[in-house]
Amino acid sequence: MKKSWKIILVVSLILNLLIVYVGYKALEYRGHINEFLNKYTYVVDEFSGRNHYLKENRYYHSDTTVSRRVVFIGTQLTANWELSKSFPQIEALNRGIIGQRYSGYLLRFRSDVIALAPQAVVIEFSSYNFRPESQIEEFMEYTQSLAELARVNNIRPILTTVLPVGSDFDVEMKIPYAIADSIKVYNNWLRRYCEEKNIVYVDYYKLMADSLGNFDNRYLANQIQPNQVGYNLLSRIVLETFESIGITSGR
Repeated sequence: MKKSWKIILVVSLILNLLIVYVGYKALEYRGHINEFLNKYTYVVDEFSGRNHYLKENRYYHSDTTVSRRVVFIGTQLTANWELSKSFPQIEALNRGIIGQRYSGYLLRFRSDVIALAPQAVVIEFSSYNFRPESQIEEFMEYTQSLAELARVNNIRPILTTVLPVGSDFDVEMKIPYAIADSIKVYNNWLRRYCEEKNIVYVDYYKLMADSLGNFDNRYLANQIQPNQVGYNLLSRIVLETFESIGITSGR
């Protein structure tokens, strides 16, 4: 075989390999683009979660306070709670969205809470909101804003402390982050805030934590979620709170 043909074959092989490589990288880049597009779409279209309960909210919309109606707004703890079974004495409306950030509550609070004119609202948020890039003061401000929005619209706010996390909770972050410490700081602030502002609160943390401050294994389904025994305990303490402020009697 002439030397020139050998050169052509080698060059052709290199070009074919290059084409294959470029094609592979193009598919890889396309995957990254789709991933970022999905994240962008979620942030723009679904971050607030306003459409999640759109149809149900049309049915429950009211211009006057509905006696014994309570809205529960929160994340997976609330979303997975069988409220109708736990609170048959009242009209408990579930407005929990799994995985939602705390700031998203503000964006849907008018449509998911205020427009339904409940007698009270139970506000819960999840431990995974605590991240190195987030300031605890930010969550304090969200809490204050939600409580004030409720009060100015004649809705009684009931705030809850953040649940503890399991002893082997993995924050899935590359840098160390003591999430349990952040939860304690926020919960201590919340108790003081509620006492100063005369706001009712339910201490989920105290009920679910063991002696070390971890989620008690007796009540744990996964690292941030209670099992049915845990839900039963939470239901009991929340019901006692409702009774103490006259929600179950409609006062």
